[in-house]
Amino acid sequence: MDALDGVRTIAVLLVILFHVSAPYSAAGYLGVDIFFVLSGYLITTGLLRELETHGRIRVTGFWLRRIKRLLPAVLVMLAVVTVWMFVAAPIHQWRTLSQDLWWTLLYLANWHLMSANSYFADFGTSSPLLHMWSLAVEEQFYLLWPLLLLALLAIVTRVRLRSRPWDRGSSGPGSGDPADWATIPVIAVVTVALIVASALTLAALYDPSSPDRAYMGTDTKAFQPLLGALGAIVLTRPGVAARLRPTHAPLSALGALIMIALFPSLDGPAPHYFTWGATTFAVGALLLVTGLALSNGAGVLARALSVAPVAYLGRISYGLYLWHWPLAVWIIGDREGFRWIRATAVVILTFAAAALSYHLVEMPVRTRSWFTPRRSFSLAAGGIVATLLAVSLGGGTPASATLQRVLPERPLDRDTILLVGDSVPQGLSGDLQEAAEPWGLRITAGTAGGCSPTGIPVPLTPGKPDTECAKVIGFQEQALAQFRPATVLWWSRYELADMRDEEGQVLTPAQEEFWPRAEGHLRSAASRLTSGGARLVFVETDRIGTGVYSRCTPEDCHPFLQRLVEQDEYRQRWNAVLHSYAESDPRARVITVDDLYCTDRANPCLDEVAGEPTRKDGSHFSNEAVVPEVARGIIARVVEAAGLD
Repeated sequence: MDALDGVRTIAVLLVILFHVSAPYSAAGYLGVDIFFVLSGYLITTGLLRELETHGRIRVTGFWLRRIKRLLPAVLVMLAVVTVWMFVAAPIHQWRTLSQDLWWTLLYLANWHLMSANSYFADFGTSSPLLHMWSLAVEEQFYLLWPLLLLALLAIVTRVRLRSRPWDRGSSGPGSGDPADWATIPVIAVVTVALIVASALTLAALYDPSSPDRAYMGTDTKAFQPLLGALGAIVLTRPGVAARLRPTHAPLSALGALIMIALFPSLDGPAPHYFTWGATTFAVGALLLVTGLALSNGAGVLARALSVAPVAYLGRISYGLYLWHWPLAVWIIGDREGFRWIRATAVVILTFAAAALSYHLVEMPVRTRSWFTPRRSFSLAAGGIVATLLAVSLGGGTPASATLQRVLPERPLDRDTILLVGDSVPQGLSGDLQEAAEPWGLRITAGTAGGCSPTGIPVPLTPGKPDTECAKVIGFQEQALAQFRPATVLWWSRYELADMRDEEGQVLTPAQEEFWPRAEGHLRSAASRLTSGGARLVFVETDRIGTGVYSRCTPEDCHPFLQRLVEQDEYRQRWNAVLHSYAESDPRARVITVDDLYCTDRANPCLDEVAGEPTRKDGSHFSNEAVVPEVARGIIARVVEAAGLD
């Protein structure tokens, strides 16, 4: 229906405007909510129509149509992102990009990205695949919803035959009559229960400091496609549709008014989005969609949305959604200059890429007879496997380690530095890469926030689970095998965090037995990192900055931060351990870096430039006017220590 294609147009334009940071578009992410409701309605309508026509739901046929509709275009986009990764992206991003590509291809991106990125953070540093979380939610819905319908049909049929054995062989669920006495009400009741459960889960899991789990979860977003499905279930009953048809104009108008009224208050998203805002907005979308579906193109709103250019953009909306985000990341990124020119270029190129995708990839696969079910499934499987292997060459995926073992080993690369440590060097890796380029060096990373390079679990918060850091060992080993760095740069302060010993007891730096264990972990990790011949450069654990007081007051301070603020003797003792190790190992060196940004000798140190802190939170570098100079100073000292000049 042209009017529903017009709804797609509105939805995708809202999302594009949101992602290019257009004025008054801070609630443009709601376009995704509209897509979810519309998809649930259309998919369920098709499934119930098939049940009515053929007497059954052919799940494999449904999945084949979804594969032909969605997979070819996304494979092309992922291929372009993969080529960009290997050709243009700095190598310190390869591991995370490869992971994003891998989970996107498996349509599990939402569960991966919710912990790896922030959807509502400044997108200049985001993955070019961050937008793929929503398609993952839809694909999971496409996989599970037909199976649930089949299960409900089977249950209703079994109950019906047990209670009315004389009906065996007559019409009923699965026999071509979806409006059987029990089938549709049972489906409707289960759907309503799932909607309520999902909406409550969204509210329960909302965390103001980190909303991504609640926002991206399949469980927390399922109520939106399920609301669309409920609309389709209700309209399946001919009597209901006939009674509602005369009200199509008020229904669609009411839905549009609800969404328009809510739009200004849901920027951000606002906290009430997670309680009642998302549900109310989705109900508005449902009223709009069902009103338009009942209109058969009649009415002012339906005719406006059916105008040829508007409907056409809706038909290519899938390509618009696929391409706009990577283009925005590549063209706009975190650059400040000429932002409007860059945003305009993104929109123009997005429309061009989507049109090409629709006419040259999507439609031929969907309409040409050559793409038989057997060929389509075979090509889909082959394309997925080939792409998974290709992206795994970047590292970080479940297949990367196997590929590294198969590939021949290369000699050490003098021009590559492996960065290991916590979130501080991880956040500075891009600036270090820019600083290293004049030296002909490149930076790769095996870092993880909240973790020491030793990979020892960190019991950071009393009463909460340990921070599992063993993963960093895998990151390091993979990077060592893949890039063969001649230099490893170690920069972390989580060696000063509590540790858990082999008996499960927590040791703190205040206990003497903590220190020989910490030194043992250091020696073990250093031996692992230098086993292939690489040099190891330690950064002395730097002083925390006065910005720490923005998150650490005398009344409320995390124990680890309080230790860094009040017990600097532990930092000094650990640095002495680093120097002692370097004296015993000719491959190791130690450098100091905090004198590059600390203007006094105190701890916490004053690290302000012209009244602006270099590290707003006392740890992570934030002053863009100072960071490049700091990065250049660090690289110069690494070059001297490792003998790379």
